[in-house]
Order: sequence, then C-alpha cells, then structure tokens
Amino acid sequence: MGLHDAIANWLIRYLTGELPGYQRRVPNDLPRMRESMEPCDILLVEGNSRISQMIMYLTQSSWSHAAIYIGDALLRWGGPHAAEALERFGEEATSLLVESDMINGVTVMPLSKYQDRNIRVCRPYGLRVDDRDRVLSVVLSHLGVRYDRRNIFDLARYLTPFHLLPRKFRRRTFYFGSSGSREIICSALLAKAFYKANYPIQPMIRVANPEVKNPARTRSMARHPSYIMPRDFDLSPNFEVLKLNLTAQIPRGEMAWG
Repeated sequence: MGLHDAIANWLIRYLTGELPGYQRRVPNDLPRMRESMEPCDILLVEGNSRISQMIMYLTQSSWSHAAIYIGDALLRWGGPHAAEALERFGEEATSLLVESDMINGVTVMPLSKYQDRNIRVCRPYGLRVDDRDRVLSVVLSHLGVRYDRRNIFDLARYLTPFHLLPRKFRRRTFYFGSSGSREIICSALLAKAFYKANYPIQPMIRVANPEVKNPARTRSMARHPSYIMPRDFDLSPNFEVLKLNLTAQIPRGEMAWG
C-alpha cells in the first residue's frame, strides 16, 4: 500500500467514525414503512459520524445522507447484484435502498439498516411509471461503482474550522472536488438519476442564454447535481414528506408530563 492509499484510508476511518450521544427521537415503524414506501421514494437520514456532522453543519439541516428506495426492483431486474443481494439479505432483499458512501461506493442495503436512525421519507409528486423506471435504471447502473478516492483529499478540507471562513465561502468549500464527476456526497447520484427523467429536485434557475446575443434573453437550467444536498429533497416543492411513524392518539385527559 502506497502513502497515498494509507492517508486516504486514515481519512476515511476518521470521517466515518461514529460519535457518541446519538439519540433517536421517534421510533420507526419498519413494517409500515415496507408496506407504504414506493420505488423512487427518498430516505433522508440523520447520521452520527464526523462526516455527517460536517454535512449537517454546512447545510444547516438535520439530514446528512440520502438513499433511494427501490423495493424489489433489483430482484425483478436480475443480474449478479440481485443474486448477491438475495444471498446477503434474504427476505429483506424485497425492500432495498441504493446509496453511495466513501467506504462501499454505490451499493444496496436493506431498509432496516436505518431502523434506529432519525429519518424522513420524501416522495416525488406525479412521477410517471416510465420516468420512475428511468430513475431506477440510472441508479442501478451505478451499482458497484467505487468512490473516487481523489475526493477523499478534498474532504480533508472539512477539517478546516469553518467558523473562521466567511459565510459565503462555507458551502463553496464543500462542493468542488478534484474528480471530474464532482459527486462528493450521496445526493448527487440521486439528483443525476432524477435529471435523466427531466424531474428537477429544486425549481429551475434562469441564466443567460449564450446562444442569443441579447443579454435579456435567458433560459431555464437545473442546478448541477453536485450542488444538491440531502436537505434539498426535504425542501423541494416537487417532493412530499410522508408521515409513516404516526403515533396513536392519546385519549383526552390521559396525557401527563414531569
């Protein structure tokens, strides 16, 4: 192992190291989630690693990670990844997520992985069946892609004391990696997949049209996928928040507090 790989491995272990004191605020009803979730639903996660804390700090959000629910789509599509998932997860292979992280790259995990985390489920409004299949196709085509280790050294900039940086530079520091794809975090892959179905995460922005000499003429453009954060799915007008952990109503007069 060369010096480059040794440093990258150390950074990965450091950034993904879990921190103490994590508290789950609401119990997750896993059976209800399995019954209610649909392919292309987005699962937002409040993580408890150093990198999670950095992402939540920079984005001023409760969410540090995003994964996409594919259900049993991988089993229906078949292939070596399907066989591996069935062998690893058994019956849970019918309720899978696709996610990307710096340790495993793009991979599938059972929904139960985040049963003990604070989570939120967001569903795209009016996504047609053919567009849903297009999103799933893009996501599944990335399975097995390893994380670009050149970006690990860009992530080392997270160790900078951000409170010393001017506010306007804090988010900029987070995005630009040395990788040509600039896909530093999980949500970039998901945004890329939805863009292939012409489904924007955030409202389109107006920019000058370089093909027209008149500077007043503009065109609509989606933000680059690398600028999409987990919180953008939560705030997006194109996604609705699902309430899958509803608690039973307490009869009047029986509530007490200390």
